[in-house]
Amino acid sequence: MKYLAVFPEKKDLNAAVLSVEVSRYAAHDTEETIQQKHISLVEKKVLQDNPAGLNTVKRVFEFIEKSYPERLIKRTLDLELSFKIINAYGDKTLYLNSENASLKQNFRGEENILLIPDKMDEMVLLAQKLIQKFLDRINPEEQERIVALEKGTNPVPWTLGMLDFGHPRIIRSNHFASGMRYDLALKGWNYVLFEPRNYPESESFFFNDEVYSRLKRAGLPHTTLEPLLEVHDKSFDRDEINIILMGLIQNQDYKNYSQIIKSHARVSQNVDRLNLAAAHYNLGVVYNLRSELELAGFHFARANAYNPHEKYSQAWAEIQHLKGDYNPLDELMDLSVESAGTLTPPGGALLQPIKFKTP
Repeated sequence: MKYLAVFPEKKDLNAAVLSVEVSRYAAHDTEETIQQKHISLVEKKVLQDNPAGLNTVKRVFEFIEKSYPERLIKRTLDLELSFKIINAYGDKTLYLNSENASLKQNFRGEENILLIPDKMDEMVLLAQKLIQKFLDRINPEEQERIVALEKGTNPVPWTLGMLDFGHPRIIRSNHFASGMRYDLALKGWNYVLFEPRNYPESESFFFNDEVYSRLKRAGLPHTTLEPLLEVHDKSFDRDEINIILMGLIQNQDYKNYSQIIKSHARVSQNVDRLNLAAAHYNLGVVYNLRSELELAGFHFARANAYNPHEKYSQAWAEIQHLKGDYNPLDELMDLSVESAGTLTPPGGALLQPIKFKTP
């Protein structure tokens, strides 16, 4: 009360005094160096003799693996505010509760580290969120909760990404959610997660150095990868790609690996990741509204796995606080949005992984 310029009259029954105390505050940046492995494709030109006696140049490719150190900064923000409301006499507590929020985020690589937001600015945002949560909680009138659903992405090809109306099925499911038809919305977003990946007519497949490096990291056999080097730096449309692959690799390899090759070579593969992240986030939002916290946390973590973003990681952290079992400062507990993004769906998810019975 010492911070009040004017004290309320004790006789005023409608007056009360609010005090706010910072009961927990932590803002830590820890830096470490991790060893990373980079796989690069190097092209060499070798002179070869031919029966005509003329030297010809042959392109030879070689994968070079190098280990290098990479900076990693782990940021942990944790804030808890205790709110207390007492009457004007100071002898009766009308309200007493705490609100907490936290954020754990990793920044890897020099480019991302240079863009790290200021810690104090981040803590101010957390404090604003906690104050708003407190105001919503003490408001006697039921508040309409407004949440923003993501629309996904589906750029119109000829606009070079300038025109994007969003993923059609995500948009339709958003309309169901806006009309409180949550069951239909949940089914629609889940369909986006598991729908067959059909390549659009405008899809193209480009075999650059990065594609070959990803295929190498994915464990594609050398006997399958080497023939693909014949199409280095070449691009093919949807109708050409299957013919090209069948001409380069053996039939059995085509059956086993054609899908993974096309997945890594397709130009629009980033679109899939953004849509998967959007669908998972929307699922998390609705499950949170329905107080199904396990499912909400799972989908927020999966959204962050497909498209790491502060909004997803903070949504996941808020769920952990609601569950009451989260301490971001506990280094012994391997509980982070990154580790949670690798877990299998909890019970109650619409789609579950198949479990095979052992004889």
